[in-house]
Amino acid sequence: MIKFLHASWAYFTLFALIFVIVQHSYSLFSGRKYRLQTEFRLALLGLIFFAVQVVLGIINFLYSDYFHALRNGSFTSVMKNAHSRLAAVEHPAMGIIGLLLVLYGFRRMFYQIDRKKKYMSIILFYGLALLLVLLRVPWKDRL
Repeated sequence: MIKFLHASWAYFTLFALIFVIVQHSYSLFSGRKYRLQTEFRLALLGLIFFAVQVVLGIINFLYSDYFHALRNGSFTSVMKNAHSRLAAVEHPAMGIIGLLLVLYGFRRMFYQIDRKKKYMSIILFYGLALLLVLLRVPWKDRL
């Protein structure tokens, strides 16, 4: 059940991050004033979606066969297989790093005064998080 939630919530998370990045880019290039009602809440929504995705992923990882293999001492066999290494080490690590980037971008946006710096903080850090996560998704399992 957790695996299904993690897999299906990923689409909502990707859509939310892409929508936040596009909306902030549009607002930056159109010269809009930073609005609390739209831009701030959209950035917060993207942060919440990403955080829920990472929590579901951590719970999924703790109940997976990869975690049990790592815990039982077969670390070298997991690291030798490229797919196992992706699923057991790289994907969770990039998810956590992505969450840290989103949190930092949101915090940086929150304390900025200049509207352009607010927009650029969200575009840069949410975009980096999205890129990292998309690079480390196990696409063979998805397709």
